[in-house]
Amino acid sequence: MHHYFCRQLQLLRPICALLMILVLTGWFGPVQAQENPTPDLATYEVWVRAALAAAQRNDRIGLEREAAPPLINARAVLVGNDMSVPVDNSWLAVALDEPEPDLVQIANRLQAALDALARPSHTLPTQAHEQLDTLLRQPPFAQEERQETLFDQFVNWLLRQLEQFFGEGNDATSGLPGQIMLLFMGVLIAGVVIYLLLGLRRTMVSEAQVRDTDDPEARLTANTALQQASELARGGDYRTAVRYLYLSSLLWLDERDMLRYERNLTNYEYLDRLHEQPELRTCLMPIVETFDRVWYGLDPLDADGFARYRQQVEALRRIRPSRS
Repeated sequence: MHHYFCRQLQLLRPICALLMILVLTGWFGPVQAQENPTPDLATYEVWVRAALAAAQRNDRIGLEREAAPPLINARAVLVGNDMSVPVDNSWLAVALDEPEPDLVQIANRLQAALDALARPSHTLPTQAHEQLDTLLRQPPFAQEERQETLFDQFVNWLLRQLEQFFGEGNDATSGLPGQIMLLFMGVLIAGVVIYLLLGLRRTMVSEAQVRDTDDPEARLTANTALQQASELARGGDYRTAVRYLYLSSLLWLDERDMLRYERNLTNYEYLDRLHEQPELRTCLMPIVETFDRVWYGLDPLDADGFARYRQQVEALRRIRPSRS
């Protein structure tokens, strides 16, 4: 009997060990899973505000040890019961790895992130849709039906005559009268072509003159755009003032050969062109993001928000071009 129980205990020993492993795994597993919990939107905003406050008071130690780690470790933010959006604050870790972190630039980016969190989640108002619909019904998006002019009628008549004159089986070109008629047609066609070329040249010159006189932005410089932004801000038009501040930034970079200003480029195409200048790209990014939210997203902006945006632009102007 004693040997029987000993044999049974030996058989149960590996089973007990397996149960112990499962218990330990179940006990410690939840603790490891909760090391980096996914924050909700309110918690994430508290983290951003804490990091912003540390950067604004030049508290590098507090930022590195306390405020920044939660943001750097966060991979997503809960925005609903079962919905989360990914976040990536690796830029903050890169910025803090510098021997002398630029706390002003870090504060600017954190402020831009905080402004994005404060943006209301609403659709465009009905008035905006009506304005867009009105805009799309006007030139150059909607062209009016062109009426046939006398010149168009003459060209159509001439083409019909040529078709009859040179049609298959037509021997009108044989003999002296036919040769004279052919010469007349050639001179007439040459005159029409010359007339069209002269008209096209006059049109191109007049359009270029209209663009130069009717488009004040074609003559803007970085300083004039900055002055225009200041005047608009004093009048309370902060939205348009932000636009001129943004134009001033692009023109300032263009005048120093740091970034080519081309009016047909999108805002994020400018950022893509700065992939080999990470410092300049990092400084320009919050300026672009704030401009997009205010100008295209119709986010409201007050005097304090405009003052913060102007500080971002002034920080950009302190960057010196890299010597190659």
